[in-house]
Amino acid sequence: MKKRVLIFYISRFSGHYHAAMAIEKALNGLSDNMDIRMVNAFAYTNPVLGKVINKAYLEVVKNKPEFWGNIYDNPAVLDKIKKARRIFHRYNMPKVNKLMKSYNPDIVYCTQAYPCGIVADYKKKYGSKVKLVGVLTDHAPHSYWLFDEVDVYVVPSNDAAKVFKEKGALGEKIRVYGIPIDPEFGAERSRDAARKKYDLPLNQPIVLVMGGTQGLGAMERAVELLMNDSVRSYQLIVVAGNNKKLYRRIRRKVKNSGNNNCKLFAYVEDIGELMSASDVVVTKAGGITTAEALVKKLPLLIIDPIPGQERLNTDYLVREGAAAEVKNVEDVLGAINMLLDSESLLEKMKENAGRISMPGSAARIAELSVEGI
Repeated sequence: MKKRVLIFYISRFSGHYHAAMAIEKALNGLSDNMDIRMVNAFAYTNPVLGKVINKAYLEVVKNKPEFWGNIYDNPAVLDKIKKARRIFHRYNMPKVNKLMKSYNPDIVYCTQAYPCGIVADYKKKYGSKVKLVGVLTDHAPHSYWLFDEVDVYVVPSNDAAKVFKEKGALGEKIRVYGIPIDPEFGAERSRDAARKKYDLPLNQPIVLVMGGTQGLGAMERAVELLMNDSVRSYQLIVVAGNNKKLYRRIRRKVKNSGNNNCKLFAYVEDIGELMSASDVVVTKAGGITTAEALVKKLPLLIIDPIPGQERLNTDYLVREGAAAEVKNVEDVLGAINMLLDSESLLEKMKENAGRISMPGSAARIAELSVEGI
């Protein structure tokens, strides 16, 4: 009989979705005896409201990031919305119950706190014994994950485990397995082969600039500054993700600059190859992007992290010596030149990135499906 696995995420254009896909891939690699179903929790329970919430979140982090920072993991806010969250879960329970009864999963993975809470309430209401695994996709845990009915929490580091315990999670439920990323990131890839594939120079520093799936952050200004660097000659790779407007603006700037050392991409399926080709990545501090860079031992230069989860991600990565932060995007030129001029610093950052990376994260998470947790 096949093992039935349900994986909840929210929004296809998010790190939560990429984490869910990584778990799915690892499950399929673990056994042929898997029946896996991926479900977008927002699209399934509240398709219209889900789009509204996602759009509102993007507007807030773009235009009022300090507001998001003030409410993120704020105990006062969490306390005030508890009643509303219970009502929301109760409203969605019939749909969740229908899915759980028809599919009858053996284990449920949630890569975001919203579906984790709904499944936890489902377990409580119906006395279900289904195994529930909460998979955190940022380097710092928040209190919205905490539910008694969760069987296992997967966290990215010992630091995160300590913080989560302080917030109230039971230590025996915590597994330090890392943020799930595509198992392919752990495969050794030739730097020169990756460069040849994309017609990149073999003997020139390469700087990768990206802003996650949504192309967020100050990357447009960073690209503009880096293209006009008169101090150093290096190759730029720019990945705009699904942000079509950003892609068009940067394409216009590249064309007008006459700079031949900038390769622009929209969404890239195999970002791992571009990471393998690069020496430094300039990015915001999304959990999935940074976890992927760590496995590639790629030094991070972080600009414009979103207050809240990305602020905490940045603090962790800088503290561990795998990243440097540029407080003001106008200083990105100096920061890049400092890194590229210091081979010893780059090597130390690569070493630190490898030290805290978790290349087998998705595989360890998949194994929970057969461990009888």
